Amino acid sequence: MGGIVSRQKDRATLERMVMGKDLPVSSEELVALRLAVGWPAKGKYVQIIQEYLFHISARWNGRLVGFLPVVGSPHGDLLIHSLCVHPDVQGQGVGTRLMEIALEACRNLNPQGVNVLFEENDRPFFEK
Repeated sequence: MGGIVSRQKDRATLERMVMGKDLPVSSEELVALRLAVGWPAKGKYVQIIQEYLFHISARWNGRLVGFLPVVGSPHGDLLIHSLCVHPDVQGQGVGTRLMEIALEACRNLNPQGVNVLFEENDRPFFEK
């Protein structure tokens, strides 16, 4: 099976993706995305998705290619974690745009703080 997008059309690809806050995402789609990036996918994702304060997602041609959950209390601290971008669209600005949307949504809630949890090998991305 070929890739989801052509890496030669980075800008057009990002512009053609549908991204936003709390767009519908099924548990099956989230499991498939986690498996595509090599992450474990154990758990009751129907319930897990409902327990997020909110999430940001990205779709390309109707397929889930990015997901970023935010947990916490809007009156306390928020936690951004588990940024997940399909390997076929990594390096094309999808993760950066998901983070921008998430941070804007967090600011709108006026929390005490926003924390980001990431793996050490992902530090260069999050330091940008």
